[in-house]
Amino acid sequence: MITSPAAAPLWRRYVAMSLPAVMPVAMKAVFDATTRRHGPQRGYQAGFAVYWASCWAAAAALVGPRRLRRLWLVPEPPLPAPLALSTAVLLTPPLGGLATQWIPHARASGPVAVAVTAGVGTINALAKETFWRGIPVANFPHDPVGGWLWPAIGFTAWHLVPLSLRPSGTRRRTSLLAGAAVIGLGYGWMALRTRSLAITGPAHAITDSSGLQPVRANWLRH
Repeated sequence: MITSPAAAPLWRRYVAMSLPAVMPVAMKAVFDATTRRHGPQRGYQAGFAVYWASCWAAAAALVGPRRLRRLWLVPEPPLPAPLALSTAVLLTPPLGGLATQWIPHARASGPVAVAVTAGVGTINALAKETFWRGIPVANFPHDPVGGWLWPAIGFTAWHLVPLSLRPSGTRRRTSLLAGAAVIGLGYGWMALRTRSLAITGPAHAITDSSGLQPVRANWLRH
């Protein structure tokens, strides 16, 4: 049974509501600074390290460790109704990532690239779920705007930051942003309905662990 948590203190809700706008702007400044200081590849990696740390630090401050742990408990029922819709929402990103990113490039990538991609993808996905879904759900459990739609917009906008540092065609940029919007809207809806990240987190990790080409270019290339 899904419980209805009490609303967060007012100051936490104000800060949480500002984060979808603040995080992309702040991270753009961080990534620009790290790439100027360390170069394109190491600066890109350093920017992500700051981003992941910021996601967890913000969640610890605005949700709290105890409540954050509860967000990772499997809900009952695990998928919200209607079941067909929630199943499609959950499976579309990982299946799409495996079909378009992992399978075509796994043979040529080798075991090291596969292992690094799995590690980077899992770290990235869990940090993003905690920040973009966990903080909104904990602070706006009954508000579809603050707990779902507004964070989904910020989540999509955040992806413009790393995209701005890597040359990519309009088609690829559009497809990546569309995929981010699908995850933001779909997984945000599921998290708000279930008050949990236990189902969306692993699915998001599989999705992000499929990106063999980006990891080879940005994390393994010397």
